[in-house]
Amino acid sequence: MPGPVLTIIRQVGAPISALFLLGLCGVASLRAFASDGSPDPITLSIVATTDVHGFVFPRDGRGGVALFGGYLKNLRASRARDGGAVLLVDSGDTFQGGIESDLSEGALVVDAYNALGYTAAAIGNHEFEFGPVDLSGARQARFADPRGALKARAAQATFPFLAANLIDTSTGRPVDWPNVRPSVIVEAAGVKVGIIGVMTIDALRSTLPVNVHGLGVAPLAPAILRESGHLRASGATVVLVAAHAGGGCRVFADPADLSSCDDSSEIFQIARQLPRGTVDAIAAGHTHDAIAHVVDGVAIIQAYSLGRSFGRVDLSVDHRTHHVVGARPFAPREVCTCQDPESLQCDPSESTSTPLPATRYEGEVVTADRDVDAAMSRELRRVHDLQAVPLGVVLDTPVRRSGDVESPLGNLFADALRAGVPGAEVAINNNSRGGLRTDLPAGALTFGSLYDVFPFDNRLVKLTVSGAELQHVVADEVLRGRRGALGVSGIRIHVSCGSGGVRVALFKPSGAAVDADERLVVVTTDTLASGQVFAPVASLAGFTVPQDSPILREVVEDWFRHHGGHLGARDFVDADLPRWEWPDPGSTAACVTR
Repeated sequence: MPGPVLTIIRQVGAPISALFLLGLCGVASLRAFASDGSPDPITLSIVATTDVHGFVFPRDGRGGVALFGGYLKNLRASRARDGGAVLLVDSGDTFQGGIESDLSEGALVVDAYNALGYTAAAIGNHEFEFGPVDLSGARQARFADPRGALKARAAQATFPFLAANLIDTSTGRPVDWPNVRPSVIVEAAGVKVGIIGVMTIDALRSTLPVNVHGLGVAPLAPAILRESGHLRASGATVVLVAAHAGGGCRVFADPADLSSCDDSSEIFQIARQLPRGTVDAIAAGHTHDAIAHVVDGVAIIQAYSLGRSFGRVDLSVDHRTHHVVGARPFAPREVCTCQDPESLQCDPSESTSTPLPATRYEGEVVTADRDVDAAMSRELRRVHDLQAVPLGVVLDTPVRRSGDVESPLGNLFADALRAGVPGAEVAINNNSRGGLRTDLPAGALTFGSLYDVFPFDNRLVKLTVSGAELQHVVADEVLRGRRGALGVSGIRIHVSCGSGGVRVALFKPSGAAVDADERLVVVTTDTLASGQVFAPVASLAGFTVPQDSPILREVVEDWFRHHGGHLGARDFVDADLPRWEWPDPGSTAACVTR
């Protein structure tokens, strides 16, 4: 069945003021003419960002959406002079990551993208991680729509969100949410351009499971082939793909030279599966790497991550047929205020202390687009107000996430989880591998400091496991060399090494040993429960996270507010009664990986 096609007619060529000054001469008079009197091909500059992850502000003179807007202004001016156009697309993982974006559930980023004039954006796996729309105080209502925040961002955008292979399993068709479509047609410099959005086949395995229940991901190449057919039947003569799927290359001097590329990458395989002429260019993403190459006749661009660079491919379009007759991918361009004009490096050479000149692009100095900063200002003020909210606790010392064996901050979180979930006897929290992000500073504790430590919306779950199963889980962590990776509460762990390998003994805080057949109620995070740590527990096979499970950060916030008063690192690490005990770490070297 044909997927829906949204037609948007947008003037992205010469500005109206230029047309007015030209009078009856028209757009064609802006174009250069070949020696035979025919106009040169129309140039469509496709500019692509990906995996920005909410990092919209500059860091160390690099990146930032306002500065990126300066590059766009220069390029748009060039295309206005020659009668071409600029199409700006994003390949997903746009919001989640930067603290300001996270606290606004991506609203700040969409405000910026609206000001920048994006044409379309693909949905990535991390777009689902905000879950429901936040209530006051960045808290979530239970049983609210788990895709509520994503749908709110799509409704806020002045450009469409694209997801041709994101399937609603209840209908077997691509999702049909407001301003979310499989593809779109736009008009640029008189050319009808179709744009398709797809995501990596593994997308839903790389996000919070509770937020994607009832969704599936279809194979990419068939979805692209289907949508391309619909678009071309609807008049599109140029077809682009914004794909949250990618690859990686190291050398960009020759677009035809793939020797430095990962030839087995997902996006290369997709390009080779498509019949010639299906699509004209792909803006890739997801892998945080870079591409500026041509694979089986398809130009592919991808420009790293975190808002520090952008990709570009110029398509030459025949002025009569409006079909693509050539493609020129550019190496990823770093966004920075100062740049060497020859090497395009943003750092001065070690051999000279001479400051670099201001960055130039398309022959003009790049200046930040202050309209973009202005567009973000309202949400940014709201975020700053939220960050400043006090939690009623004073930390006499910093509470750090690192330690010799135990993490004071990891233990704090574990204590808060065990106290905050009724019936929990043991709490296990992830200190590393995407867990706690930074230390808590000394002084009056604010919501912003807590959010900096844990900006995720992971949920808590209660599991009932035997003493033997819990012992196996801990031993597996030790054998994998994850020393200090878990914060624990309600249990003490003794690690040693014997002739049979690693030995793990579990004790209650009272000192009594945990029996092998004893049943324990353990509270932990959805990520650890659904695979990272508890995968060896056979009795939990098929475990799913209930939608009404509490949000981890909310439980810790409530614990702080209830506790009040003064706290410090000493409250969570007791040298005389450690939670993790390695009597002689050197003696375990033969059986424990470090």
